[in-house]
Amino acid sequence: MEESEINPEVQEKVESLVENATEQIINKAEVKDDESNTKTDSVFKRVLENGFDGITTNPNYKLLALLVILLINLSLFFLVGNLGKTFLKNSGILG
Repeated sequence: MEESEINPEVQEKVESLVENATEQIINKAEVKDDESNTKTDSVFKRVLENGFDGITTNPNYKLLALLVILLINLSLFFLVGNLGKTFLKNSGILG
């Protein structure tokens, strides 16, 4: 049949059904994309993209991460200092 022979009311209903079907397909695709993004988003990826402060919006966790980093730096400082002190003692420079 040609378009001129189709009843206009029927054609409007068919067009609205087609539009609704495409909108539902698009909505389902968006939901699947959102679900896949949350599944693939790992802590490692968030750290790489946003740094340690991007892990969470909770300020207590940010302070905890900062405290851990500072404690690691302090430990390394003392370790290197003790190694240097031992080296200087063994070489005879430090009495």
